[in-house]
Amino acid sequence: MPKQDTDPKIKSIRVFFAISPSKFVQKQLSHQAELLAPICSGRQIVMPHFHLTLVFLGNVSVQRIETLRHIMKNIAAKKFAFYLNKISYWKHNQIIYLHAKQFPAELFDLVTALQSTLSQAGFVFDRRVYKPHITLFRKATHPVNTELINPIHWPVSEWTLLQSKPTQTGIDYVPVGHWRLK
Repeated sequence: MPKQDTDPKIKSIRVFFAISPSKFVQKQLSHQAELLAPICSGRQIVMPHFHLTLVFLGNVSVQRIETLRHIMKNIAAKKFAFYLNKISYWKHNQIIYLHAKQFPAELFDLVTALQSTLSQAGFVFDRRVYKPHITLFRKATHPVNTELINPIHWPVSEWTLLQSKPTQTGIDYVPVGHWRLK
């Protein structure tokens, strides 16, 4: 349990559910970002921060974190894998991101199960249409839209509850819980 949970001054923490890549996949993502850096500029995401968000909750009361951990035990979702093969640009958000031409149904099943479980337990979360992606750059100034010659294979066997924790040097992602896929 993070230290913040026991600090009486901390009333809520900013959290989201995500899948995090293995070190091997992180290195491949970082390599792609390094290749793109001279082209798109912007703020490159550092290797340990790569993730694919499943559901963003935002600020959650510290007292409800244990409830979140508990209700996730009831989700029975299957392992899956996908290939990241496309680099794109969202002008509105000014991000360069990686995504798959087609994500597996198991990913969407997991997101649906999370959203349903959270709704039944009374949690509020971001309900925008789910668009899975992995951000490589923020505040990108030049668009990049291309396909990877060598797609990145990403096997997924668990999901995580992450705290988005402000630090003096930016944001850090702190695991608050994790669950295995079947």
